[in-house]
Amino acid sequence: MINNNNLTSIEKAILILKKLSDEPYEYKAQELSDILKINKTTIHRTLNILLENDLVIKDNYSKEYRLGPEVYKLGTVYLNNVNFENKIEEILNEISAKTKESVGLAIRDKGKIVSLYEIELYQPMKMNYRPGIFYPINRGCYGKCLMAYYDQEKVKEILKKENYEKVAKNTLITTEEILKEYEKIRKDGYITSIEESFKYAIGVGIPIFNSKNEVEACLAISFLKTDNYIEKIEEFKKILFEYKPKIEKYIP
Repeated sequence: MINNNNLTSIEKAILILKKLSDEPYEYKAQELSDILKINKTTIHRTLNILLENDLVIKDNYSKEYRLGPEVYKLGTVYLNNVNFENKIEEILNEISAKTKESVGLAIRDKGKIVSLYEIELYQPMKMNYRPGIFYPINRGCYGKCLMAYYDQEKVKEILKKENYEKVAKNTLITTEEILKEYEKIRKDGYITSIEESFKYAIGVGIPIFNSKNEVEACLAISFLKTDNYIEKIEEFKKILFEYKPKIEKYIP
């Protein structure tokens, strides 16, 4: 049985912050204690330190904790460090306005897939994709695209260590089918995701290259499945390629 009470104070604080970045993004102290296997006294002590430093905030009515404004500040520093310009967000808004669908951009930071921008303005039912979220490498446009163009020996090592759950009918779970999908993406030059993450979720994306001709990011449109979803994929793919050079202009 896992016992995290022997971890250092910093390690416990990191566990708490990571858990608060998972849905539902708000937890009571007892819930954190139960999930993280850390005694409640230590959880309270650590949360109080995080509160003092604005890394978490507490709802005095519900007694739930969530990530605080200092985390947002740290996230913006990360965004600035990757040298992407605010102009990219304007372009994504333009694509979203044209398609009336959700649009986002993610990057690969070593072996992690992290979303930088998410635009959800026009849908009555939201996908709830959020900037700063890490995405899996076996499903969805972001993960599949960015790992398809990553060092494949490193990819194989990552896949060896993972056990993937079939969360939707088309989720890729074996190393063989994941690597085959990566090969197809490199051949086609674009990505589709059809009910891989949850029912009715459709995505289409393209790789975004930097000035060294390396894939730096993935630009994708996501929408809910309709009878004409195949036609929409083709339409949105054309739009993505239309905006590709505009995005790459701002990728160093």
